[in-house]
Amino acid sequence: MTSPLLALWRRLPAPIRQSAHLAKGAPKAAFLAGQAWLDDFARTQAARAAEARTLRRVRRRNRRPSLPITVVGFHGAVHGLGEGARMLARGFADAGLPVRAVDLSAFVGMPVDLPTAYPPPGPRERGVVISHINPPELLRWARETEGQLLGGRRHIGYWAWELEDAPAAWAPAFDLVDEVWTPSAFAADALRKIAPPRVKVTPLPYPLYLNPRPAPDRARFGLPAETVVVLMAFDLRSTAQRKNPYGALRAFRMATRDTARPALLVCKVVGADLYPDTFAALAADVASDPTIRLMRESLSAEDMAALTASSDIILSLHRSEGYGLLLAEAIWLGKPTLATGWSSNVEFMDPASSQLVDYDLIPVEGDGAIYQSGRWAAADEDDAARKLARMIDDDAWLKTLAAATAANGHVSFDRPAWLNALRRLLPLR
Repeated sequence: MTSPLLALWRRLPAPIRQSAHLAKGAPKAAFLAGQAWLDDFARTQAARAAEARTLRRVRRRNRRPSLPITVVGFHGAVHGLGEGARMLARGFADAGLPVRAVDLSAFVGMPVDLPTAYPPPGPRERGVVISHINPPELLRWARETEGQLLGGRRHIGYWAWELEDAPAAWAPAFDLVDEVWTPSAFAADALRKIAPPRVKVTPLPYPLYLNPRPAPDRARFGLPAETVVVLMAFDLRSTAQRKNPYGALRAFRMATRDTARPALLVCKVVGADLYPDTFAALAADVASDPTIRLMRESLSAEDMAALTASSDIILSLHRSEGYGLLLAEAIWLGKPTLATGWSSNVEFMDPASSQLVDYDLIPVEGDGAIYQSGRWAAADEDDAARKLARMIDDDAWLKTLAAATAANGHVSFDRPAWLNALRRLLPLR
């Protein structure tokens, strides 16, 4: 009869048995080595079993769309992606669809500053899952939850990308989705380059028409009544290199050297606590300039809309955008916009109400954490300064631009058009 210790000994890999023979106290060494090997083997087997369960659950079977609609995203975060998830959920509700929500803010380490407006899906509810998170977060979430929410449901990924070519590292995420929606045609074109033939990629911009239109309230933000207020806003988590605040600062300073009307540039910054060195450098750059004011307070979507409504011009010299939420919100609020004339924002910035800045396409550099290759736009700061100076000084022209925003026919601003686009993408019986 073979003893348990001898049986364990015989199951050990040969290198472990050989090293134990040479060691002092070989039986004890063999037992400890065997125990460690079995523990490692058990962990490996458990990981493989979890991966197999995940793959079974997330395997795409092209299920027909059904209700309810569950939006997975950063619902509780003051963040552009969070606002996008909240807007989509409101759009589905406006279409008369039952909406559920799953907040992943804490899952990725974002502060949960806002309540989630919709309940989570019930244990027996299936329907459609729309994950408003990009592939790196989607792959991690599916792995760590073993794809539990995706099993038995049609799954639509809502992804945004800011450059012409989507990262090859995103390709495995297509295995988890039945189709992909994007906020812009620009982003859709980038994703189609790496999408497998079975996965359809379609733009469905955000339903901006649902956003409130608050009245201007300069006193609330301490803004001077008789000054032209130029607003730029950016999230340092979206990288300062892409948002290019220093380019906007230089253009504003050039524009205001010779303007007759006084102007104030308000820089609304998000993520300053996460990137203190970047924010400190920016603060030092503008510390002695009374025409530039930094704001780092956390604002809700409603408060941000009030700040935008209290401004005269919205400025963005970004290098690339996957949608351009602030610019779209500004147009919806009747504000003239001045921005780099490249990437997704050109889809809704029409020449009647907006000014596009000339640019050159340059290689991406200095931002390897997120954007590692490709090209993006370098705005012509002289062109931006000339156009901004005219907007500041020519009040009649500025009012003409503002009035023209009401005629902007982009789908983001048109309720019937957006609802029709949704019904085409999500045919429900």
